[in-house]
Amino acid sequence: MKTLHELDAGSTSHTSWLKDLHRALVCGGGASPADLLTDAHCRCKFGQWYYQRDYPELQEGPWFEKMGAFHKSMHDNARLLLNRRENGQAVSADEYDEFMDLSIRFKLEMSGLQTSIISKMCLVDHLTGVWNRNGMLHKLQQEHERMARSGAACCVCMMDLDHFKRVNDEYGHLAGDTVLHETIAFFHGKLRKYDAIFRYGGEEFLFCLPSSTAQDVVKTMERLCAELAAYPIALKDKGIIHITASFGVAVMSSDEAVEDTIEKADHALLCAKASGRNQVCLWDCLGDQSGCDCE
Repeated sequence: MKTLHELDAGSTSHTSWLKDLHRALVCGGGASPADLLTDAHCRCKFGQWYYQRDYPELQEGPWFEKMGAFHKSMHDNARLLLNRRENGQAVSADEYDEFMDLSIRFKLEMSGLQTSIISKMCLVDHLTGVWNRNGMLHKLQQEHERMARSGAACCVCMMDLDHFKRVNDEYGHLAGDTVLHETIAFFHGKLRKYDAIFRYGGEEFLFCLPSSTAQDVVKTMERLCAELAAYPIALKDKGIIHITASFGVAVMSSDEAVEDTIEKADHALLCAKASGRNQVCLWDCLGDQSGCDCE
């Protein structure tokens, strides 16, 4: 939300700047000294926000760099028009059209970025910052198609925080929110950049682990299971607590729907919880009838 507010403020500031620029070009009068500087694009309200570079996740998107390029070119052209006006020279129609085209393209790129942010907000869990269930199936389907093309292994893992209700009951729901946020921060620091985390619901999360065999994932999750149990979570004014989690792993198959793989991971998770919690279970389609390989 903060990013959207800042973009809205930048858009409003741009409209005011454009109005003042047209007044200077049409009606005469002194132009703003800042607009005549070579770094004018860095001095306006939008430029100050843009060049702070406080949002690395935005810089990876297609809109960000293009928006900055159009913004700089627009200010460069504005400086050219203002200098001509200051020197008593006429502004050609082509020069003016080029400036207006850049201004329009800049505004369109900004609108595109705002739309992209809003779309992402609809697919992201605001508390933990991971993908929510709305975006989960689409992302998993993309990975399913990639796996089918490449033949690479891929697994999903369902995680449920053990006895999470006790945290809410004993410490309050704000403490529960802290536990969820810190737990996912823990996993973000341990998993690979291309691994994906989804909030499945409540205290349940689903991991998508591309290019990983079942044995690799079980080994990794067993290590993280033990590390999570030892991980201290600080609650404001309530000291340190520790939490454990149970994990269910299933192998994605090109011959099987994504929803079926999720169901198997969920069954494996139930096996882990029934076997005492704080452990990892693998749904082994080659095993016994239960399908669950949980020690």
